[in-house]
Amino acid sequence: MNHYIIKGTREQRIHRIEDMKLVQSTDSINEKRTGILFFSTYGLLFICFAFFWPYLSAHFANLGIDSGRIGILASIGSVVTIFILPVWSRISDRLGNRRAVLKVITIGSSLSILLFIVSDSFWPLFFTAILFTSFHASLIPLLDAVVITYLSKTKIKFSAVRLGGTLGFALMILFSGHIYAYNNNLIFVLSAIFFFLMFFCIRKIPQVKIEKIEKRKLDFHRLFYNKRIIFILFIAFAVQVAHGFFFAFLGVFIQELGYTSREIGIANFVSVIFEVPVLLLIDRVLRRFSVITVTIFCGFVVVLRMFLLFATVGMGLVYLSMLFNGISFIGMYYCCATFINKEMPEDLKSTGQSMLAICQMGLGNIVGNTLGGFISQYAGTRFAYLYFGTGLGIVCLICMTVFTVLYIQRRLAQRHS
Repeated sequence: MNHYIIKGTREQRIHRIEDMKLVQSTDSINEKRTGILFFSTYGLLFICFAFFWPYLSAHFANLGIDSGRIGILASIGSVVTIFILPVWSRISDRLGNRRAVLKVITIGSSLSILLFIVSDSFWPLFFTAILFTSFHASLIPLLDAVVITYLSKTKIKFSAVRLGGTLGFALMILFSGHIYAYNNNLIFVLSAIFFFLMFFCIRKIPQVKIEKIEKRKLDFHRLFYNKRIIFILFIAFAVQVAHGFFFAFLGVFIQELGYTSREIGIANFVSVIFEVPVLLLIDRVLRRFSVITVTIFCGFVVVLRMFLLFATVGMGLVYLSMLFNGISFIGMYYCCATFINKEMPEDLKSTGQSMLAICQMGLGNIVGNTLGGFISQYAGTRFAYLYFGTGLGIVCLICMTVFTVLYIQRRLAQRHS
């Protein structure tokens, strides 16, 4: 603890101490207000997702698009993600103003999503998906970079403000299914409105001061000094291959079982509401177990979810599978995002989050959605869940074996040293 010598008369010392306490109190109030603002921003962002994301595959199917082309539509956004994320993140890091970039892509998301209303065949949907993804794909990684960097200098936990996204999604998913059933185009209009409201929250976000990066070629080697970063990116990719297919075709699969958008909404509500206890406990878990251990465990949970969908004959096992979403999705997301932000240099935090998003939302979704679309078309969605679950299970077993062997070798080396 630092001790400061306060000089002057007794009355002057008293006044100075009171001034210091007032400053500390003001800082604490400002931190809480900023925490509430972050909480609200995540809430609005995931309210937008609750309107359109669970129903996109069902929307495409209702327009007469076959499973193979649905996989392509789901993947094209991921292809765009690979190319556009580094652009936005480098602009953000070079300007030293992530908030300004966030405002641009939020407005772009609000306007471009409306084009889905006038897109009723494959090619218009194809180009609309490209344009929309060019903006909205960067929202989460750039927002995470801003929020985690700011909160690292406060006592507020990232899990507390990220809870706003979970609660926002859970609240709106209860109504979005009914809205989609009433008028499927209304979900895009409401998403645009809430993206616009999010813009006003972002305007009030405090600017996190970062040094501008000189215009030089990016040294990608700086991203991979830590071998654990390579592993995290790999396991994030492998899990997202299965997870991407899981969610991209969930709406189609539920309709194949003979159910409607109402059941799709309920399933997504069940999935997101159980993210709450995970977010409340995740920091405690990470104090006891390593990030690598937790991410491998999350991978095995995804395997279980895939097998449950393969075995289902009704909504019972679908709902049970969705119960584990808090562990498999939010657990993986939280571990990876906080780990990358902790390990990356200050001037590359946006780039680090973008690299993670490229491995997950980019490459992972491309492989999962494209491959899954063709498997579903020729073998059926049910068997596609079985194949993806089996493949991911093998990958997780290999990762667990390698990690265990390296851990044992390190412990033996420590004993002999």
